[in-house]
Amino acid sequence: MRHALFLLLAVALATGCARKEKKGSGATFIWGRSGDAVKLDPALVTDGESVQVITNLFDTLVTFKPGSTELMPWLATSWTTSDDGLVWTFALREGVQFHDGTAVNAKAVVFTFERQKDKDHPARKKDDVFAYYTTNFRALKSIEAVDEHTVRFTLSQPYAPFLSALALFSCSIVSPAAFDREVDFSMHPVGSGAFVFESWQRDSQIVLTANTKHWDAPKIGRLIFKPIENPQARLKELESGGIHGMDNPDLLDIASAEKDSALSVVRKPGINVCYLALNNQKKPFDDKRVRQAIAFAIDKKRLIRAAYDGKADPAVTMCPRSMAGYHDITDRKPSIDRAKQLLADAGFPDGFSTVLWYPAIQRTYLPDSGGTAIQIQQDLKAIGIDAKLKKVEWAAYLSATSNGDHPMCILGWMADIFDPDNFLYVLLDKDNAVAPAENRSFYRGERVHQLLLQAQRSAEWSKRQALYAEIQTALHEDVPCVPLATAPDFRILSSRVAGYELYPAGGEYFRHVSFKK
Repeated sequence: MRHALFLLLAVALATGCARKEKKGSGATFIWGRSGDAVKLDPALVTDGESVQVITNLFDTLVTFKPGSTELMPWLATSWTTSDDGLVWTFALREGVQFHDGTAVNAKAVVFTFERQKDKDHPARKKDDVFAYYTTNFRALKSIEAVDEHTVRFTLSQPYAPFLSALALFSCSIVSPAAFDREVDFSMHPVGSGAFVFESWQRDSQIVLTANTKHWDAPKIGRLIFKPIENPQARLKELESGGIHGMDNPDLLDIASAEKDSALSVVRKPGINVCYLALNNQKKPFDDKRVRQAIAFAIDKKRLIRAAYDGKADPAVTMCPRSMAGYHDITDRKPSIDRAKQLLADAGFPDGFSTVLWYPAIQRTYLPDSGGTAIQIQQDLKAIGIDAKLKKVEWAAYLSATSNGDHPMCILGWMADIFDPDNFLYVLLDKDNAVAPAENRSFYRGERVHQLLLQAQRSAEWSKRQALYAEIQTALHEDVPCVPLATAPDFRILSSRVAGYELYPAGGEYFRHVSFKK
């Protein structure tokens, strides 16, 4: 009872802060979002809800310029690379401390990466899965501290996206001393970022406080992340002053929010893709003809009208149109007759029964998960496929689909870095089709694999671009999954909020947020 009373009091205080916020450095900013974080260890997470918090707690060697995909120095002030692209040497910012008072130095950078690289590292638990390290740093041969403020990375082979990959949240530099404590780092994180972890009440709120010692110190004193699952409830909380900003609004509410002088709508073209993953290791999805039939059955334009309020573009490849390396392919036109013929050719003239999984959460790329699932279900029914719907809680959904428990599932990906490798290699290479997998289609195309490796190892963009065009053409034919839509990014904030920037990649950053006087 005491714990329950404390929780109610904390929420009440947070709401009170929202309605009577201060203007100066002691102000509290409350962010409403569709779900809670899963964990706060940057090396272990793959979900956007966790990333939103992590990008405010930690620093990376390089980061994104505010509101852009361009890289700029951060913990690293400068760097050099060898002529063959295999050796990268970084000079670190001096005088930086972790939130526990220990120094951010070359040894801490080595610790951060060795923990993910070395299976026998003392700070690594038996069941730890470093998914982002696995998909982005296979080429990392070694990392060493040259001196207190110089660190050197050596690659076993050229890897074109290497510098961009260092901006990933999973490369956040962690405090080695924090792993000597008898507490779970993923629940009590220690970084060097603009905000310091204060508390986490699961499914209620995460509270951070300003790191006043940071070289780019926040303009607010407290930052609160508050999960509110229903988008209409989030908007009402914003309108009443209970929160100051929100993500993933119901797209039907955008027009009315734009007319409300008390609110401000922020939008940018999305660098994301929503897709239908077909589990290629399970029958009948191991047959390309079945996968092609499903692709012919789905009417993407109808789906977008119904589940996106028309505010999205059909996705043709798994590389978003706004991403460098996108290849313009003419998509299939929906055809029930063609789909039925392909099913018949595959031995299913009367169709078959299956299960379509979808998550119990909103995402930028999936604003209406239930509506999207229903549209797909109806399209499949028209060609004889009976797809039962299965709604699963977010954390369990990520775990189960990474293990390949699903026959079909709806998922999506938002850019972490501005490189096509971040979509095509991560989501569809055979290297990443081993459970727990980011390749939820469990596609193991050898030709695509070889082309993706060539693209990673080429330093010349024109060659990489040609390879990515060939890759997308091959994937369009093989249909390991069905790209569905690319949605714009929307945020709604109180019009009294200043300094907010929507980052097209890399999470949320609130250090520049303040309140207008």
